[in-house]
Amino acid sequence: MIHPFSTFRIYWEFAMLLFTIVALLVTPVFLAFYFDKFEKWYLYNLAIDAVFICDIVIWFFTGYYDSRTQLIVMDPTFAMSKYLRGFFIVDILPVLPLELFIVLFESLWYLASLNLLKILRMRTTIIYLSRLYHVYQINFHLYKIMEIGIIVIMCVHWTACLEYYLPLMVAKIAGQDDALVIEKVYIEICRSWIQSPYMAKRKTRRAIYISCVNRAIISLTGSKHYLNMLAPEDIAYNLILTIFGFLGFVYLLARFSQLTTTFHSTSKRHMKLIQQLYTRYKELSQPLQRQLTAYYQYRNKKGFETDKLIINHVSPYLREKLLLHKYQRLVKNVELFKHLPEVVLTQLIGTVRSEIFMTNDVLITAGTNGDALYFIASGTVAVYNIMGREMCHLEDGAYFGELSLVLEDEPRLVKIVAVENSEVYILSRVDFNRVLVPYPDLLNYLQEVTLVNLEQTPGLEKICEDRDSLLSVSGGVNISGIKAKRKD
Repeated sequence: MIHPFSTFRIYWEFAMLLFTIVALLVTPVFLAFYFDKFEKWYLYNLAIDAVFICDIVIWFFTGYYDSRTQLIVMDPTFAMSKYLRGFFIVDILPVLPLELFIVLFESLWYLASLNLLKILRMRTTIIYLSRLYHVYQINFHLYKIMEIGIIVIMCVHWTACLEYYLPLMVAKIAGQDDALVIEKVYIEICRSWIQSPYMAKRKTRRAIYISCVNRAIISLTGSKHYLNMLAPEDIAYNLILTIFGFLGFVYLLARFSQLTTTFHSTSKRHMKLIQQLYTRYKELSQPLQRQLTAYYQYRNKKGFETDKLIINHVSPYLREKLLLHKYQRLVKNVELFKHLPEVVLTQLIGTVRSEIFMTNDVLITAGTNGDALYFIASGTVAVYNIMGREMCHLEDGAYFGELSLVLEDEPRLVKIVAVENSEVYILSRVDFNRVLVPYPDLLNYLQEVTLVNLEQTPGLEKICEDRDSLLSVSGGVNISGIKAKRKD
């Protein structure tokens, strides 16, 4: 059995998404513009059907997620039964190999029209697009725009091809083979629009297709046609398109209205508060207004409010799990934390706070006493020595100031400034000591481990020269200085 979230399944769905879109584009073109040349395209159609059949077979051997039990069901019997009771019929109808009957019996030419059932594969296209949205965490608005775009393009494309296909079908059924040839004289009696002098000037399939698209859009929007509609099939089809066009317009209006209301809804709320409370009533300067706006834009982009709201409203047990997941890079990267019991580590994670530093904000200043551990969650900071010379940059996953947690009154030998907007996790020594109060022996042990690591840590200059090891040993910013001082 294939796991529904396995790598193979994800790649297969992505490939099938692209293939289905292409198949839905070429199928109506074959039917309409190669109406009497079935032998030129039936092999391509059989190949398309073969791929779709492979997709159906894979569905039989793919597990599914049961939302009721929140479990992945991998039992073949249950998976097959669910698919058979679901959309198996919808998937199998468009891929029946009817072309073989048409090749053997020319009188069954009308079976080719059953290929129009391939439009049912639009359901699979939307499902695959939705699954890719969840797997790759695509932006919600981009996903919705892609979904609406695919639906609109397919609708216009299929209606355009049917504009040309239906008159050919009617003429064929009526036995008017001669009606398939455009005459020089246009008789204004029950003559389809494809037999008009206007269409007689369109010699290529591309020109005919463009005219069909134009006519389909006119029908969908309910506009006035530039060609009179005399044939019953043209009148009926135009009426159907007008109705569906109106319903489609209402659908698009509702979807776009939904999208516009969700665009930056949190940002708009905060911007309104800023304007009301600060920029308007506090009469802030323009530079300060820009800094405040940039701060909230970055804060909203990172989803601070959502994280805070969720974490504050869940159970204590779930809160611990969420915090451990959020700060897992901090736990894995900081060497000091590898010597802590899980119960202590869980308590420490609960005291970590997240802060945003804008460009050119100073994180620490040389000469001051260290009082916290800093971990760069995202962004870049620059390290300057006491003379003001830039020594290196620290990026995502780097940390500094861990000595401040176990050694008091250690002066900082560097200045660190944010190069870009950065999110930094901070653990203060006060919180660290408060958690370790019940474990005095543990604090002594950590101090001994720190002193041992101190002798094995390279100097700051060596760290900054070795950019590849920067993320793993960047905590040596303070350690290297202390090491040099102790040797002196």
